[in-house]
This record gives sequence, structure tokens and C-alpha cells, in this order.
Amino acid sequence: MGSREMKRGKQSRLVPLICALTAMSLVWLSGTFALAELPMTGDPALREAYHAETHAEPSDADLERISRMPRRIAPSDLEPNPSVSVGYPNRGLLRFGVRINDDKDLTVKVGSLNTRYGTGELVRLIEYAAHEVAFRYPRSRLTVGDLSRAGGGRFVPHKSHQSGRDVDLGFYMLDRKSTPVNNHVFVPFNSKGIGRQWGAIYKFDAARNWALMESLLSHPTTDIQHIFVTNSTKRKLLQQALKERANPELLMRAKRVISQPRRGAPHRSHFHVRVYCSDDDRPICKDRPPFYAWHDRPTEAPAVSALLPNDS
Repeated sequence: MGSREMKRGKQSRLVPLICALTAMSLVWLSGTFALAELPMTGDPALREAYHAETHAEPSDADLERISRMPRRIAPSDLEPNPSVSVGYPNRGLLRFGVRINDDKDLTVKVGSLNTRYGTGELVRLIEYAAHEVAFRYPRSRLTVGDLSRAGGGRFVPHKSHQSGRDVDLGFYMLDRKSTPVNNHVFVPFNSKGIGRQWGAIYKFDAARNWALMESLLSHPTTDIQHIFVTNSTKRKLLQQALKERANPELLMRAKRVISQPRRGAPHRSHFHVRVYCSDDDRPICKDRPPFYAWHDRPTEAPAVSALLPNDS
């Protein structure tokens, strides 16, 4: 009887010791895993993948589903491009618009500082095109005019520019000695490619302006629907393209996309560029014809509206 009680006493004294040892083991193991959370590897992709796996972060498939969910709340950090173009270019709004900022290759002109917001796709397209032209022609700076207001909607003098998918881009110009200049104003040009502003005379720089068209029309993810400009300016651009032996596919796109509006201003002082809705913004974003063969059309045709497709 005494020996049995003695064994029980020893066992009761061992229980706290076992619990303590177990707790210490758990602490040691958690510390080990914490140190191993980011493996010692020089490959940042492996480190990032391991980090995501151990923290149960969303997979690529999860992020894809998130990007296609209706945006009824403010965007989260999971959405790299939260902007939403709502409705049509001439009857619409802009949600979570992206502001375009000056950099070494582009400048937003005076008078457009409060209307410099667009979709993420449009802003990236402008920056891409400006950088491409500056790469080919160093020290070139693109003049950027109106995009949309921060929340979109109508503002004078435009009928469009309401949903973050329109932008006015100034011409690249030469001075009277044919030296490239970067005067960030919109200068109206006549049919001979001569412009006058505040007593100065400018020439239309066909080479740099065609480089701009090439960059806009060859962007890998954002498709241009319209580039509005005068017919005489279009002819100069196409002549430059032929002179440079431009890619036939790109030349065909330029012939189709560049046009003078049937109504409204002929656009003598700038290009008016419009992009199609992004896939993420459909169906709340609406396009009208034309739809070109190189553009992936939505599965359903947009609603019919009395407004003309090329009101500018």
C-alpha cells in the first residue's frame, strides 16, 4: 500500500515537469519556424512564394476572381489597378481615377491640372508612349492636356472626357529652324503643317508625332478606338509612316483609327485619343462601335444610345 502511494506521488510531481517541457518545446519549435519563414535563398521569387504559402495569402486564381468582382466598396490593396470607367465617354463617370504626373518625358499643361485623371490603363498608355518617343528622340517631352476630372462627369468645353478613357495630347513641334522644341502649349496648325502662337512660328514634327502614333497603336494590352485629328494632319502622319516603311499591320491600324470627327472641332492643335473599356470594367463600362478586328470585343453588344459614337 505504501509503495503504491509513493508511485502516485512521483507521478503527480512529474506532471508539471512534463507540461513545462512540452511548453518549452512548442516555444522552441515556433521560434524555429519563424526563423525559417523566409528561407535563406537568393531567389526573391522563391522567398515570395514561400512567404505567401506560409501566410495563406491569395493565389493567382484568387486574385483573378477578386479583380472580376463588382466594386461596391472602396478598393483594397489587393487590386493593383482599382480605377473604374462607368458608362460611356460622353455620358459617364470615373471611380478611383488615377492621376497622371509630370516626369522627365511628359508634362501636363497649364489649364489641365484639375482634369488629369484617367483609368489606370489610359495613364499607363500615355506614360508608355511618352517614354517610347523619348527613347527614340532624346529630350522629347509629351504635352498632356485634359483627361477627366477626379470623379469624371462633364466639364466644359468637352462633350466626352467623362469616364477616364479620353485624353488630349499636344503635337511634338519644331521651331522655324527645324529644331525640336518642348513648348507645353496646344498650337493650332494649318494644312501645310505651320502653326503660330504668341508671335512664334512652329512646324509639325512628323517624325516624332508618327513615333507617338506607333507607340499608342502598338501597346500590348490597351487598344485605341479613336485618334481624332484633322485630315491634313493624318495625311502627314501616313506620309511619314510610308517614308519610314512602317509595319503594314500598324499602318493599317493607323488608317482606320486616325480620323477627323464628323461633328465638333476638327482638332487642329492636338490629338484626341480614346481607348476601349478594359475587361475589368465591363459590363459597367460601355463601348460603342467601331470594333476593330484586332480588338477583343465584349461577349455582349453594348446598349444602343442616341449619342453618336465619335462625339468629341
